[in-house]
Amino acid sequence: MRAHFFIFLFIVSHCVSDEDVKSETGVEENYKLIKLSEVCTCSEIPDYDGTHLVLNVLCSELDRIENVADLDKVEWPPNPNGLKISAAFEGLGLTTLGKLPPNSQVESLRFSNNAIKTYWPDPFSDVPNLTKLSFAQNDLYVITPDLFTKIDRLEDLDLSYNKISDFNPLDFKHLRMVKKFNLQSNQLSKVPLESIMPMTALEHLDLSKNGIFDLLLQRTDGVGLSSLKRLYLNSNRIRSVTKHSFPADNKLELLDLSNNLIEIIEEDAFLPCTNLKELNLGQNNITLVFELPASLQIAIFKINTFYHWPKFPSGIKYIDLSYNRLTSLYDETSNNFQNLEILNIGGNQIKQLDIQKILSNLFILDISYNLLTEIPKTLSEQYLPSLEELRLDGNPIANIYFNNVMVLKTLHMSYMDKLMKVDDKAFSNVVGRGEDETEEQSNCFYLYLSNCQSLSEIHVGAFEGTTVCMLDVSKNNLTNLPQDLLPWSSVSAGINLQFNPWHCSCDLQWMVDQLIPYLYNTNSSYLLDDLRCGSPRAYQHLRLVHWYNWTDRAMCSNGYLRAGPHDTYILEASTEGNPFHMSTMTLILSISIAVSLTVAVVLIIYLVVTRKRYRIRRAALNRKRQSAIDAKHTNGTEKEQYAALNRT
Repeated sequence: MRAHFFIFLFIVSHCVSDEDVKSETGVEENYKLIKLSEVCTCSEIPDYDGTHLVLNVLCSELDRIENVADLDKVEWPPNPNGLKISAAFEGLGLTTLGKLPPNSQVESLRFSNNAIKTYWPDPFSDVPNLTKLSFAQNDLYVITPDLFTKIDRLEDLDLSYNKISDFNPLDFKHLRMVKKFNLQSNQLSKVPLESIMPMTALEHLDLSKNGIFDLLLQRTDGVGLSSLKRLYLNSNRIRSVTKHSFPADNKLELLDLSNNLIEIIEEDAFLPCTNLKELNLGQNNITLVFELPASLQIAIFKINTFYHWPKFPSGIKYIDLSYNRLTSLYDETSNNFQNLEILNIGGNQIKQLDIQKILSNLFILDISYNLLTEIPKTLSEQYLPSLEELRLDGNPIANIYFNNVMVLKTLHMSYMDKLMKVDDKAFSNVVGRGEDETEEQSNCFYLYLSNCQSLSEIHVGAFEGTTVCMLDVSKNNLTNLPQDLLPWSSVSAGINLQFNPWHCSCDLQWMVDQLIPYLYNTNSSYLLDDLRCGSPRAYQHLRLVHWYNWTDRAMCSNGYLRAGPHDTYILEASTEGNPFHMSTMTLILSISIAVSLTVAVVLIIYLVVTRKRYRIRRAALNRKRQSAIDAKHTNGTEKEQYAALNRT
């Protein structure tokens, strides 16, 4: 009995000693707090919207954090100024989200780029003033209602780039104040309408890059997302849009349905969207036109199969119908484009451009990659008084000539494979448009005339009567350029002559004398990197900047520099001018070769003669030696006989 009593006392004494240790140290060694101020980057910076300062706490994979998975054991940094706290725990390899310690100043939390799959119940219940929360790029499969309890002030929620395929109708029941919800790049097959209905303040919803195949934004009772303004459904698998897709009197202002599989749109499908300003239907397979709401201002219908122009409302400002199957311009009797600012109809099959009504507000016109064989005669300041940028790239235009005056800032005429020559006065009717008419360069324009594989000549009078701010004639087939083509010192924004097979002869010496120093001294030296000679062979691939600051006229000399081994250059005889003219170096080299050949011939003759004499002397010596041997062996007998044999 006494033994049992002593054992009891031993256990009690050890328990008391452990409690004493805990009371002295405050916490056990295993539960030591992680001070974020010591292991993370803390700084006072402006908030993401720039309205106020925040204490920004950034904990990333670069920081030394031990046992960071136990977020309940972190200690918030000192905040003597009482600022709101924005904390990020990014790229730390977290797999479980613990419960954060209490702090009423925390307003933003980011757990991006981790591997979070699970979480403790009510992890944010002690940070009640949280307004922004991000779980982007994690491994969440399922969301439960206990993740978002006691944070009813949340306004911005990001669950993008996870693996969520469905939601419970009660998952977001506490999030009535959320205005922005990002569900991009998950595995949803339908719009989670029932689950997000509690978000009565929701204005921005991103459902892009999922597997959604049905567009339905209203329940059977007709109730939908009453506050939603911006909806992103691009890069899904939606095939059709019907009149039941949108609830009546919705507040949608932006709708992105690009990069889907849409083939059918019912004629009045978008009419319930009475506030819609921007509609993106690009990269689908839509052929038939449909009604558009009167409020629409931006229409992006590129990369479809439209054969006919939709009937746009009078308030339209931006139209992108590029890469469809249009063969003609819109019907001016049924379309009013008085407010149109940007028109992109590139990549169609339009052969003529006949504009009869003034487009007073249009400042960008893109008619590139069509079937135009000449500059349209209706391109003029009369019909396009505000035009700033004109794109004619990729058309089969063989001759450039602007019949009427065009006032522009930028003119694009690249990738025109049929263009072989730019004739006299080609750009004479193109006038520059400046921001301020008092500016020195108010009447100059930017010209991009590159990647025309057959373009080999530009006439000296091509720019007569006009001024160019910037000239890009790179990647053509030019071998020469007239010195008087432009007043080169006035082309202040750059002269790109690279990737042409320039013929580096005396006719191009002016380029070395004028253009190379000008580009080198005006912060445009990058335009000299691939300005190289294409011919003659001695100069091939040599950069023109090589002759920068040379005192003589290198291209007009009698010898050509040719690239040698180890980036050296040697002189080679010129084939231009008098074919019988020889340089001094060539003459010296010829004489040296002749002398060397003479010496070699004399040496060979000497060696042949000397070798013959040597053989005769050696034969005589052998005969004498043999006679002596014969005399010794015969002791005088038959001497006359051997002597006669040795003489033979």
